[in-house]
Amino acid sequence: EKESWKTALENQKGVYLISDTKTGRLYVGSASGDNGMILGRWRSYVATGHGGNAQLKELVRTHGFDYVKQNFRYSILEIFKSTIDKNVIIGREGWWKEALLSRTFGYNSN
Repeated sequence: EKESWKTALENQKGVYLISDTKTGRLYVGSASGDNGMILGRWRSYVATGHGGNAQLKELVRTHGFDYVKQNFRYSILEIFKSTIDKNVIIGREGWWKEALLSRTFGYNSN
């Protein structure tokens, strides 16, 4: 709720992590512009519970929206200058998915 944090996150590109504190499963995502700055992406998850991700949609469908509200924690893995190319961020997102095994044991399908 701090304005300084909101301002920083709504202007920040990066790679982020959503942790399910109940199961330990992880989801790695990225924010690279066009309403996709970190705060915008996180607001999407808070509003829908899934932010458009297929596995998270299924989780909300089967366990309910309250499950996500109670068990998800949001973290920033990497931040980038606003001028960096979107493909660099997507590449780093893929690297983090491999490093954290979020495709094998988490909520990432791609």
